Amino acid sequence: VFDKYSDETSWDVQRINDTGDNIVVKAYNGIDNDANTLRKESMCLEEGQYEFTIYDSFGDGLLIDVGHYIVTSYGELIVEGAEFDNSEATSFSLPLTTAPSATP
Repeated sequence: VFDKYSDETSWDVQRINDTGDNIVVKAYNGIDNDANTLRKESMCLEEGQYEFTIYDSFGDGLLIDVGHYIVTSYGELIVEGAEFDNSEATSFSLPLTTAPSATP
């Protein structure tokens, strides 16, 4: 759910390659019309290593009273949050084998 400053929020999912040249699988940039709304995205990802990163251009994350995000795989939680500064990244593997690791 976007906070009231949805145009400050963006996110991407990157596939992590052994060569270091990661590939953006999906990305989204918020717009004013998304303020305080739920946005659901579904995607099919092959087995492998990925990183989800959420960004806030103002640097204050999502306002906790409304804004938050949740990333799941077949109902299993990968990461959720709202409190971050400019960005927050979480690496994970598919299929899920261990708990994902978040880095502010």
